[in-house]
Amino acid sequence: MGRFSLKKIPLREHTIKDAIEFWTLLRTGNGHGLFLACTQNTITQLFRYVITGVSSFLVDYFLLFFLEMLGLHYLSASALSFLAGMTCNFLLTKFFAFRNLGPDVRPVIEIAVFAGIAASGLLLTTALMFWLTSHVQLYFMTSKVISSILVFFWNFFARKIILYSDHSHTHAW
Repeated sequence: MGRFSLKKIPLREHTIKDAIEFWTLLRTGNGHGLFLACTQNTITQLFRYVITGVSSFLVDYFLLFFLEMLGLHYLSASALSFLAGMTCNFLLTKFFAFRNLGPDVRPVIEIAVFAGIAASGLLLTTALMFWLTSHVQLYFMTSKVISSILVFFWNFFARKIILYSDHSHTHAW
């Protein structure tokens, strides 16, 4: 077996190129390139996914707060609010962060894979919230923020690698 080498992985060159392209769009105020144009640029997709994630988190967080105020147990409320946030996230991810898949990917497959990634995110969120609230003794809303930040990175990279990699992203809204 040969030694592992970064030269075998084009990630470094690709990431530097993506970063330069992203900062050029940002510096020049190119809103179309930052927000509307189809792109395979990972940095631009991450930028859009942050906006997607914050929007979805706000839906999730405020619904959690209101459901818990209505008397639901915090873990049940968290699961329901997570599902609402996931729905928001699916729509924003599909039409904003990564855009549509190529025409060869059926919507049922896309939704199933997205839901599978989200389900694993829900398990991670619930486990982290339980541990942070029950064992670390944090307020459950603080646990929600911490778990959401950690699960955000899982969701982005899982969707980028599993669902939205090497597919055509050329379809407009």
